[in-house]
Amino acid sequence: MDSILNILLVSTIVGLSYGQLIIPHRPLGYIYSGTRDAPVHLDVHMGPLCPDSAAAFETLKAVATHYGPTNFILVLHMFPLPYHHQAFFVAKGAQIVKKFGKGDADAYKWFKHFYTNLDSVSNSRTANMTANEVISMIADVAVPIGIAKTSFMVGMNAYEIESDTRAAWKYSCSRGVASTPTFFLNDIIVEAQPTWTLNDWKQVIDPLMVGLPRNTPLQACPIGTVKCDYLPGKTECCTKGESCIPNVGCRCMDRNNCI
Repeated sequence: MDSILNILLVSTIVGLSYGQLIIPHRPLGYIYSGTRDAPVHLDVHMGPLCPDSAAAFETLKAVATHYGPTNFILVLHMFPLPYHHQAFFVAKGAQIVKKFGKGDADAYKWFKHFYTNLDSVSNSRTANMTANEVISMIADVAVPIGIAKTSFMVGMNAYEIESDTRAAWKYSCSRGVASTPTFFLNDIIVEAQPTWTLNDWKQVIDPLMVGLPRNTPLQACPIGTVKCDYLPGKTECCTKGESCIPNVGCRCMDRNNCI
């Protein structure tokens, strides 16, 4: 009898340890540019309140722009670290902005705000705030992006949003992610540093582009942006408040309305 009980106990533990992960409602991650069938994929697992992730953010976008959406796709995955106490709320907020806004394009506006203003939700700044006060504060960030605060608050209590945020975190765990940012180039970890420049990335990515069209012009811009062909073969996507200036690119012409 004892042996049977032991077998049952071991089976139960194994079942709990290797249970089915949450299957999300849609493919995970936030696409900056490119399509899922692009031959070169860069998937980066980022902490939404991680200083190192913030340091890498703009360069990663520059890498995606350099290679173009035909050959290259950049996908960010949010992996909120527990020692950044409000990171899960910010990661959950990205899911809300994506769902109620203009998809991934608005999510990148969300990321840009927090990577530019990490101190606003730091542990010390929010130490004496309740969870509801923190949520209300980050909900205010969604309003200029075009998400009503009431919609944001509803999203914070939505099962689907909670489930998808957890699924994304567990996915990162399943890939062995333990720190941020963690870089996967065509599913293989690259020992890159947050301080890498575009030229650093080119040394790794250029060999993968052999035989593919180089410097493919941007064919389409994310929803909510406008294509700017500022030089032959050079294209940017201007956000709200930016103007397309020949020979220069997208520049903010009205500080109060630029996102």
